[in-house]
Amino acid sequence: MQPSTPQQQPWFALVTGAASGIGRATALKFAAAGATGVACLDVHVEGNASTSGEVELAGARALEVTLDLGDYDSIVAAYETVHQEFGRLDAAAHVGGYSWRGDTLGVTPQEWDRVVGVNLRGTFFCCQQALAIMYPQGSGGIVNMSADAAFDPIHGYSVQAAAKGGVVPLTKALAFEAARRGVRVNAVSPGITRVKRSGFVPDRGAPVVVPGGLAADSSEGLEQHTGAGRWMETDEIASVIAFLAGPASSGVNGELVRINGGPYPTLEF
Repeated sequence: MQPSTPQQQPWFALVTGAASGIGRATALKFAAAGATGVACLDVHVEGNASTSGEVELAGARALEVTLDLGDYDSIVAAYETVHQEFGRLDAAAHVGGYSWRGDTLGVTPQEWDRVVGVNLRGTFFCCQQALAIMYPQGSGGIVNMSADAAFDPIHGYSVQAAAKGGVVPLTKALAFEAARRGVRVNAVSPGITRVKRSGFVPDRGAPVVVPGGLAADSSEGLEQHTGAGRWMETDEIASVIAFLAGPASSGVNGELVRINGGPYPTLEF
């Protein structure tokens, strides 16, 4: 079954990590595209409420749902709520997660479990729950979030690279499974993006040690390390997510789209 266009019938979207940054921009992008309803999922209640208010102002129904990506039961309950309230799910943007940096020699098992648990395990079970809704209806689009740190080595991002790198083969495997059931699964990898975060971000691990005295933790001048010589903006990422999740990209499945303005001349920062 081919996915219906927003003009043919009501359609509903879901965004994890909707409280801030790329997630918030994506929720607003869905609303602007004509979504009947947008479910905003996040562990940060205040930021999520703010995003939901903006979604309503944009003309879509907003559904606020608390979601802890590190908690399987929370994921199941959140998607059940969305299904009960909306009755269907046409687009799921799995943006939620966080960036973590720490010296590899100082990484603890607890830090590994937390970072991989939220960014990779959480993404898997969000996909599982979204597919359980989409398969019976025979349509839907899922977009997962990887990160450029998985493809271009950066000091201190070994755990992050493992977690976000795993999202890509996961996406391809799920896309193959879902293709003949009318559901597509793709992924995006944002480059260095200007975001405003809200809520609690766990402490980093041990300070990053970089050979040669290079400054590892400074964000000053990061834009000069990109091909475009500038930061990406959240709306640029959200636009690609909305495209991949919607019917305009009906022939795109199992793909990774990197949104970074071009190849990196250097990543020694």
